[in-house]
Parts: sequence; C-alpha cells; structure tokens
Amino acid sequence: MGTSTFDAGASHTDDHDGSAAELHRAGPYVRWTLAALSVAAAAIHFGFAPAHLDEDWAHGGFFLVLGWVQLAWAAAVAVRPRRWIFAAGVVVNLAVIAVWAVSRTAGLPFGPTADVQEDIGTPDVLATMLEAVIVVGSAAMLARPRLADRPVRRPRAAFGVVGVVALLAATGASASITPRFAGSHAHGTDGHDDAAAHDGTAGHEGMAGHDDGGGHTDAAAGPFDGDSPCEVARPTEAQDEADGDDGQGHDHRGPLPQQPIDEETSDKLAAEQALALEVVRRYPTVADAEAGGYVVSTPYIPCIGAHYTNLNLLIGFNPATPSELLYEGTEPTSRLVGLSYLLYNQGGPPEGFSGPNDVWHGHSSNGGMCFKNNVVVALEQVSVEECTELGGQKAALEDVWMVHDWIVPGWACSWGVFAAECPELGGREGKGPFA
Repeated sequence: MGTSTFDAGASHTDDHDGSAAELHRAGPYVRWTLAALSVAAAAIHFGFAPAHLDEDWAHGGFFLVLGWVQLAWAAAVAVRPRRWIFAAGVVVNLAVIAVWAVSRTAGLPFGPTADVQEDIGTPDVLATMLEAVIVVGSAAMLARPRLADRPVRRPRAAFGVVGVVALLAATGASASITPRFAGSHAHGTDGHDDAAAHDGTAGHEGMAGHDDGGGHTDAAAGPFDGDSPCEVARPTEAQDEADGDDGQGHDHRGPLPQQPIDEETSDKLAAEQALALEVVRRYPTVADAEAGGYVVSTPYIPCIGAHYTNLNLLIGFNPATPSELLYEGTEPTSRLVGLSYLLYNQGGPPEGFSGPNDVWHGHSSNGGMCFKNNVVVALEQVSVEECTELGGQKAALEDVWMVHDWIVPGWACSWGVFAAECPELGGREGKGPFA
C-alpha cells in the first residue's frame, strides 16, 4: 500500500497532491466529492441547531459539534488524506446514522424526547443519505487503496462531475433548512404526514379564509351550521348577554376570520410554528405532559379538549414553550390535539405569533372562571352562587391571555389554526357546568 494516495509515510503521491500528474488519478476527485458531501451534511446540522437549542441545550449542542466535526473532516480529507481520516469518516457517520435510525424507530432512551419515536422528514433523510455515501466512499478507499491511483483519462470531465455533485448537495442542503422543509423536521407524534402538518401551520393567510384581493378575508367554510357539537355545547347569545359576558372566552363560535399576510411574515410564522411542532413530538400523551411538569387544569371540554398547564411558563411568549397542552382526554394514553399559550401580560394581549391572525382571548368576564383545587370546574358563565354550589371559587384572571394553536398533525382545525374552538373536538356530550 506504499503507493496509495492516503497512505501515511513516504508515499510518492502525497508529495504531489494537486500537481498535474496527481489530477490524472482518481484519488483527488473521490476526496473532493466526499468533502463536498460532508460540508452539505454539516450545513443541515448547523441549520437546525438553533431550534434544537431552544428545545434542549444538549440536543442543540450535539448538532453544533457534529456540524464542526463534519466540516473539519471535509477539510482533512480534501487536503491531507490519511487512512485514519477515512476510518474516522466511516465511524463517525455510521454512529450518526445509527442514532438517527434509533430515533425514528424506538426513540432515543434519553433527552427531552426520550422514548418518543420521531417522524421522518426531508432534511434528516437528506443528511442521512449524504452520510451513507461518505461511509461507502471512505470504506472503499480503505479496503481498496489502489483505487486512488487509478488513471483518469478526462480530468476536466471528472472535475465537472465533482462540481455537479457538490452543487446538488449544496442546493439540497440549502433547501432543506428553509421554512418550507424546516417544519417537516419538527416531527409529529402519530405518524401523520409532515407536509400536511406544515400546510396546516404556516399558510395561515389562506387556511381559514379567502382573500378577495382587496384586503378583506372572508371566514372559512366549515362545520358551522348551528348543529356542530361546539355550537350545541356552548351557551347561546341570549345566555351570554344575561350572564354579562363581554365577548371574551370561548363564546366566539365559528371560523376565525383571517387577514392576508405578506411573504416575509409568512416565513417568520412558519419558522415559529416549526418550533411549536417540536413541542408536539415531545409530549404526545398525557403521561408525557405530566412527566414534563404539566398538571391537569380542566377536564375534557368539547371543542377545546382537556388542558394541562405549566405555571412556570406564564411569562413571556416563546413558540417553543407553550404553557398549556391540550389533549383528547385525561387518561395517561390520551393523545395531544393542540397547544395553548396562556400568558400574563399587562395592558392587553401579548405580542405573539407573527402576523395579525393569532387572536388572543381572556377569561376575566363575569368574575372569571370557577376553580376547585386548582382545576376549572366551570367557565365564566356561571355565577358566584353556582360556583359555590360546585365547591369552587371564582377567579378573575385579569391580564391573563390565551391563544390556541391547532397544529398537531391529524388534528387540523377547520375553523382556523388559532381558532378559540375546534369543532373536530366536539364528538362527546358536555357534562355538568360545561354542557
């Protein structure tokens, strides 16, 4: 093996790297190709590191370290190839592929998404493909070192092939970290298609309304005919007026009118919803929510689900840290159906998601909601006397605001992603004070 391009020691080809003679051998073209693929994989990991840092410092730190390792390896294999460098390329990339495979099948046994099976998205598939090619190429150079010395009769054509491969890898890596595909890397919890999840989270300007071109958006079509469980379960307008309701709470029934937004705002919103989708995969069931510090704050309520709240997250808006999670029930295995951002903010609703369509509501009307042992037992429509009969106390939630975010794959809300209520969650009869 004394004549191989990457052999340590006094290899005659090492002394002529980059010379005209060397460019007539296959070694440099293989190395440059592998280096380009490693740079592309590193770019993908750098692109998703910030979102993972918001989720967990160890998770994000792993992406950053891996990105730098892949960049360093690319430089080493392109400039001063050695057997141990190719061996490192095989070992490191095989390890990364193995971690990816486990996370998409059984779920990793540690970290904020421990034992949660992650969905497969475009960016991680591309990165894994790049890493697999690096493994195969590096292994071939180790097993057959004389491949590097094979003659190349058309150096210009070979150089062109390397350039095309590098361009395709760079294009794929760049596209995969744009908002359109970033959402597909934020994995759902029940195997639903990521593209569908993204369509239900980022394109809000068209999701629940139709822009007539003049800046006005009509309410969307949907199950809003007076007979949906949401409408049947909620108080009538006459009851609202009698109870002194001031328009807050969940008494807005029907599709949420949407206002058109420009492309820049849409991109920002998509990036925010990508962070929110990371939460979806972290807390797929009630058991996961309770393990993460959320406690039950309402029973199941038609059209809005059962709420689990983390009071430590009530200050400051962050798409990656919703203070409430919404479930289809209160059993440990009940599935996540939506997110809710409950925040304390003086002087009006907080600045939330980008754009004007996240309509925040409060629950301070008529003396607030009725609580018993820190759990809501009746909404604000009940009187003080009725709340007392239930064994509870009214709580005026001044300066407390909420917006729902219906982005869980498979649970898209036809009334709008930020609608106060979702008719798809009305399939059960309300009981007691919630009827």
